Amino acid sequence: MKFSYVLVALSALTFSTALPVIRPGSINGLVVREGNSTSSLSGNSTASTASSTSSGSAKPTTAINLEDINENVASSKATSGSKKVTAAQVKSAVSGFASDANTVSAALNKLPSMTDKSDISALAGKAFAAESDEDSQRSVLFAAAGSAGSSANSKIVKNTPAVLKGLKAMMTNPSTASVKSNVATIENARNPNILPSITQLSNAALSAMSLSQTAQKFPATGNN
Repeated sequence: MKFSYVLVALSALTFSTALPVIRPGSINGLVVREGNSTSSLSGNSTASTASSTSSGSAKPTTAINLEDINENVASSKATSGSKKVTAAQVKSAVSGFASDANTVSAALNKLPSMTDKSDISALAGKAFAAESDEDSQRSVLFAAAGSAGSSANSKIVKNTPAVLKGLKAMMTNPSTASVKSNVATIENARNPNILPSITQLSNAALSAMSLSQTAQKFPATGNN
């Protein structure tokens, strides 16, 4: 019986010595500061998770804010689609457009009677410069007039290339035959479409600025 007690005692002693000794502040062999054990463990856990994620096959993704993109697009459209002009700018554009149109009309009325090629080329060049300048005046007036000037603006834009092409042709080939042909082509596009549209667009812009609609009316050139 005593021998059995001795065996039990020896077994208990062996088991107790085999257990690891856990000291305060030590968990699983990792020494941590007392009072910060929770934060340290959670930090290690997070780091381990991040490490395992980065070492895996999953690729990091960048978040895209769709609201910001939509706002930027809307802002861009609003900026490019709207152009604010002042009453002073409209007045200046009306005056400038009329001056340019009168310069072109005077040239078209004079060119058919000219014979000197250098003079023909020079006058056609002067008219070409005036016709080209009209576009800057038109853009200001259309910005002010808006939809009220849409029809007139479209006619000007559509027919101006024919005028420029004809004037350019007379600059490069200032013969009497060239003048006769190109002046007729220009007047066919300009007299019924551009000239009345300049007046309409100008008055629409003036009206939008609450100004008197006093735009000049342009007589047709040539025999048309």
